[in-house]
Amino acid sequence: MCCVILALTRPQWVNRTEQISESGVELILAIDVSRSMQIEDFRIEGSRANRLQAAKKVTRDFIKGRTSDRIGILAFAGRPYLASPLTLSKAWLEGPQGLARVQIGMVEDGTAIGSAIAAAAKRLDKRTSKSKVIVLLTDGVNNAGNLSPIEAARLAKTLNIRVYT
Repeated sequence: MCCVILALTRPQWVNRTEQISESGVELILAIDVSRSMQIEDFRIEGSRANRLQAAKKVTRDFIKGRTSDRIGILAFAGRPYLASPLTLSKAWLEGPQGLARVQIGMVEDGTAIGSAIAAAAKRLDKRTSKSKVIVLLTDGVNNAGNLSPIEAARLAKTLNIRVYT
């Protein structure tokens, strides 16, 4: 009888390790969450979408294509805010802890592009990787912060960090 009960519980022996290889690329996705990103001038699957929704869709597709890179998400408007630290977990980035947290109004309004680049560069500066990249997603011009985007990009270049807009 004991053997039947034990068999019905279907015990399993789990001793599994998962090997994750990474390419050595570390990326910070800096996403603009200023009020201008609320403008609905995009279409996604036949429906009107605002600029932030379009940026998130492109970001999700980008994250899915980067299988072995560490990716972090930095939201910015009047100042930068780290929404997700660098991670290999795509589920974390796409879930409620990452991209879902990126919302308009999470920081004061404005578009501090220079500050966003500088904050992302600071996050990547001490990392030991073969390639460091900042991907900037914005619709506007710099109108907040103390650092111009050109100065911030020069700073990033001195740290061997590439900036793509």
